[in-house]
Amino acid sequence: MNHQKINNIFALNSKERYGYLLRKVADFETIYLIADNEDKYVMIGSNDLSVIPVWPEKEFAELFLIDDWKNYKIVEYDIHEFMDWLTDLEKENIELAGFPNSDFNTIHVSAVDMKNHILYELNQYE
Repeated sequence: MNHQKINNIFALNSKERYGYLLRKVADFETIYLIADNEDKYVMIGSNDLSVIPVWPEKEFAELFLIDDWKNYKIVEYDIHEFMDWLTDLEKENIELAGFPNSDFNTIHVSAVDMKNHILYELNQYE
């Protein structure tokens, strides 16, 4: 993916990027997260609320492998395995950050909402 396309997509507002995430994830049936060397997923947010960021394409997630996360790795999840994991996250009250941009502007979504949104999009592709 070229640099201009990445910049154009990052320039979308949070809601538009979330829509892009859902469409890409449904189309390619993969989603990307960042994990440390102990396979713990990174979390962003405040002390009151921590969320796991997710990206629709590896190239976007790779841009976050800097500073504190420079030694971390990208994890590709099959969308069906990811949706099973969302059930566990819902029980733990962990939310997701749907496609943060370089300024970490994002939409926070409950695990059950993300699962429902992904299921809806997957049904559009069948």
